[in-house]
Amino acid sequence: MKFFLLVFCFVNLALAKVYKGELHFYHLQDKEIFAIVYDNAPMTPLFDRDKNQTSSSFLIVDDINGNLEIPLVKINDFWQDERKKYKINSSKMLTYDNKNFQGENLGTTTLELVETQDGIRIKRSLDFIGFNDDFKEFHPVHKGVFSFEQIRQKPIFLQDEKISFEEWYYFYEDGMSRAILELNNFVYDINAHAFVKLNDLYNTENQKFQNLLHEKLKNTCDECFEDLQNLQFNNNFLLNNGKLKICYLPFEGHFLDENICVEFNEDELKEFKK
Repeated sequence: MKFFLLVFCFVNLALAKVYKGELHFYHLQDKEIFAIVYDNAPMTPLFDRDKNQTSSSFLIVDDINGNLEIPLVKINDFWQDERKKYKINSSKMLTYDNKNFQGENLGTTTLELVETQDGIRIKRSLDFIGFNDDFKEFHPVHKGVFSFEQIRQKPIFLQDEKISFEEWYYFYEDGMSRAILELNNFVYDINAHAFVKLNDLYNTENQKFQNLLHEKLKNTCDECFEDLQNLQFNNNFLLNNGKLKICYLPFEGHFLDENICVEFNEDELKEFKK
C-alpha cells in the first residue's frame, strides 16, 4: 500500500511544472506599464480548464481610461501584443509609438502549473513579495482537487516604491452552479519589505471618514452587508494615482460578480492623511 502511495506522489510531482519570468515597470508620459514576461512558459487557461487559453506573458497598462491587461506573445527573441502596439526585446526595452523605454526590473515571477487527471492548478506569483499568512495556497490534495484552481498575483500600480497588487483565488468544481472568485488587494513597500496598512496612511478611526465609507458602500450595494453602520476599514485596498480603492466581500458569499469596491479621490482623502 505504501509503495502505491509513493508512486502516486511521484507521478503528481512529475506533473508539476515551474517557470520563471521577470516583472518590469515602465513609466511613460501618459501611462504606466507593468510587463510580466516568460521565455518558455506555455499558454494556460484563465477561467476555464479547457477553454480561454491565454499567454503567460502580459502587460498591465494603466492610464486615464483605467487598467487594462494585454496578452503578449513571444516571437523569436521579443514579445509583442496582437495589435503590434507594444514590443519588448530581449533586453526588456519597451517600444511603443516608435519610442523606446528602458524599464525598472522589479524582480522575478513564478508560474506553477500542475495538471492531473482530475484538474488543473495554476499559481502566478511575484517572488519579491514577502510571505503573508493571508496569501492563498492551493486547496489541500487530501481534501479533493478542484476541476480548475488558479491563484494569481497581478500588479496594478507603483508609486514611491509601494506596489499595489491584486491576488485572485479562482476555482470551480464539476457540478458547481458557478465558479467562485476571492479577490484581495495588497500594498507592499518594496524598500521596507513590508505590507502597508491603511491606518498607517490615514486616520481610519475618524468618524467623518467612517461615515464617508458607509455612505459609499450604501450607494453601491446597501443590501450586501448585514450591519453596514459598524463596518470598519480593512487592509483589502489599493492605491492608484492618489486614489484609494477599498473592497469587501458581501456576507452572503464571494461570487465572481459580488466583490464590492468603492473609491476615494484625493480631495476626499487629504484631511485624513497622516
